[in-house]
Order: sequence, then C-alpha cells, then structure tokens
Amino acid sequence: MYRIDIMTLFPDTVGDVLSESILGRAQERDFLRIETHQIRDYTTNKQNQVDDYPYGGGHGAILQADPLFRCWEHLRAQAEGKPHTVFLSPCGRTFTQADAKRLAWEHDHLILVCGHYEGVDQRFIDSCVDEEISLGDFVLTGGEIAAMAVADAVSRLVPGVLADPSCFENESHWDGLLEYPQYSRPEVWHGMAVPGELLTGDHAAVERWRRKMSIARTRARRPDLFETLDLSSKEDQKLLAELDREASRPLLPEEIICRPAVEADIPAMEAIAEAAREYLHAHGVDQWQDSVPPYPSRAHFLADMARGECFVLDCGGEIGAFFTLAAGPDPNYAAITDGKWASDEPYAALHRCAVAPQWRGAGLSDRIVKECERLALEWGVCWLRGDTHKKNKAMQGLLRRNGLQYRGNVLVEVPEGHDPRRVAYEKRIRK
Repeated sequence: MYRIDIMTLFPDTVGDVLSESILGRAQERDFLRIETHQIRDYTTNKQNQVDDYPYGGGHGAILQADPLFRCWEHLRAQAEGKPHTVFLSPCGRTFTQADAKRLAWEHDHLILVCGHYEGVDQRFIDSCVDEEISLGDFVLTGGEIAAMAVADAVSRLVPGVLADPSCFENESHWDGLLEYPQYSRPEVWHGMAVPGELLTGDHAAVERWRRKMSIARTRARRPDLFETLDLSSKEDQKLLAELDREASRPLLPEEIICRPAVEADIPAMEAIAEAAREYLHAHGVDQWQDSVPPYPSRAHFLADMARGECFVLDCGGEIGAFFTLAAGPDPNYAAITDGKWASDEPYAALHRCAVAPQWRGAGLSDRIVKECERLALEWGVCWLRGDTHKKNKAMQGLLRRNGLQYRGNVLVEVPEGHDPRRVAYEKRIRK
C-alpha cells in the first residue's frame, strides 16, 4: 500500500479534499493511505506556537525547525522503510508529470511538508528534506494547495487507484503532448457539432485524429514542449504536413448561409463545377469528365432547383459551394453489390457537390454534409447516403470523417468509355 503523510497547519481541510472521489475509494480498498498531521501538536510550549521572528529582521514570521523536526521524526519512527520527504516551496523545482511518475514508482512512502508564513527555518530543510518542489513560478500563502496537487497527481499513478493504465497514459504530459479535445453527448450543442472523425466507428481514424489534435494543441499552446517532441515517424510527418496545410487555409466569413439555389446562382455554380472537373482530371479521377454538355451543367441545376433539391453555401455574398440533396429512392442504389444497405428506411442522398477553389480546405465540404443532415431531418428522414468514384479519395475521406460508412458498390450512368462504378456510403442521422 502506498502511503502519503502530509505535515500541515490545516489538516482537516487537506484531509477532506483528499478523501473524496477516486482517492477516497482507493483508500477504502487499501491501495492508498493519505494522512494529515497537525504540526502544532509537536510543539513544546503551552501556546502551541510554531513560528517566530526571522533573524536579520524582515516582515512576517518563520516556521521553526523544532516542531517540524518533531513531527517528521515521529513519522519516520512509524515508517517501515525510509520515507521520501518533499518540501513544497516556491524555491523548488517545478513539478511535472515526470516527477509524478518518479515519486509514484520509485517510492512507496512520501512525507509532504507544507510551509507557511514567510518561510521555513533552513536548518530543517537541510537536515530532513530530500527535495523541494514548486507548482510554478508564483507564490501561495501556504504549501497546502501544492501538497494536495502533488498528492493527487502521484496517487492516481499508484497501481489499483485507477481502473486501467490507459486512464492516465492518454492524458496531457504523459508522453510530452497535451491531451486532445474530448466530446460527449449531445452530438450537436449550441450549434457546435462533434468532429466527424469521432463518429465514424473507425478506431484507427479516431486515434489518428486524436494524435493530430494533440500535436496541434501542443504546438499552439506549449511551444516549449513541442520543441522537445520526437515527431520523426512517417505518420507524424504526415500529420504535421496536414496541420501546415490547414494553417494556410483561407478564413471563412463568420456567417455562412445554406439556402436553396436560384437561377441567378447558376453562373457561379458552373464556374465551380468547371474548376472541380479540372481538379478531378489533374488527380486522375475519371469522374465528371467528357460529358456533352458538361456535367453538371445548367440543365442539371435547373432540374434540381425545380425539385427543391439544389442548395448553395453563401459565404458573405459569394457562392462558396453547391450541392444536391435528393429525396430517395435512387434507382441506382437498388442494385448495390459487394455489400448491403443497413436499412430500408427512407433516406436522402448527397449528389453533385463541389467547393469553389478559393475556399478549398477551409471546411466547407464538411459543412455541406452537416447541412445535408439538417435538411434530411427537417424532411423527416434519418438516413443519409452518398456515392463517389473509387479513385476520389478526397470525397471518400469527407464521407468517412463525417460518419458515413462504406456499404458496397453501385453503378451510375456515365459517358461511354468511363468507369460507372461508385463506392457507396451511408449514415444514420441522430437528432
């Protein structure tokens, strides 16, 4: 059993805090024992005085060495081995997670000494203290808060206190990284959605996203820690390259409006479609190519508008993207192969979507999927489907990171000589 003794002038306050929740349950199960000791009980005067004026003059008073020593000596006499004594002091070395590991794993008994007043008689420190620890470059009125912080950080690393080592191995500072952002239900709160990567059910994708967010957060908030990281692996280099590309993305306007497309939007939509065709061609994707008239074109947009299925994202008065959300059923989806749909319930299908070149990489494609989910729910539909060319990795990545799962393959109508096969995805939308 790991033991921590805390020498303090305020034992009740400290003891109450450290006997609650996880640490309290750990003590009940005998994994841990934390006790506080009133320094005043070890004085030799009737007034239980533990402080006196400093030699050399100055403001305030100093904790005397003798009551501290008597308390420390009593604890040493009761110990089975040699406890490791730590004095909580602003003059100490800054406490880190590495120190918490060291204290938890290299010792089984700590004595934490809480200073107070203007300081502690140096002779006690020289005689009895093994190391001095500080919480940071600031001064507290006493060592109690620091002692509680150290005791908590150390105790949670003691075997048995937490259910599993993964409870602390994935947290901030364990491997030099800050922890990734965390989310819980509901999926959308105050208009803010949970990142799509966390909804995919793909554990590898989730772990990759978490690693990426940890690297990004550490670089932004703690450049001192970031400089010490070993990010030389091939995967980490990919993540850094992605972060650099994302940092150079254009900033979206504060207000983005999703609205039904109107005929006046068609010139801008045709320009976006032409740029998308060029992008696909440059990336070797046999999609939207060689159609006469081009696909999609004015006729397709007008037909979609007539059905109430064509939408644009208006970015401060500029068309940033367009998409078609079609109410099923889609005849192409009836003959799915190499898999099956998860449900036969009504669905909406995402078709014909593209983002203007100047807004690529700014997050508009993810916004398209979120708007599709919103619109589908408004239509009373709780399933969203989509398909794309097997070589269109960008679109496949968009669908997967927003929670759509691969279901199989479908065939679509394309010009002669082009590949009609499409990979199909599906997602159940949660309100």
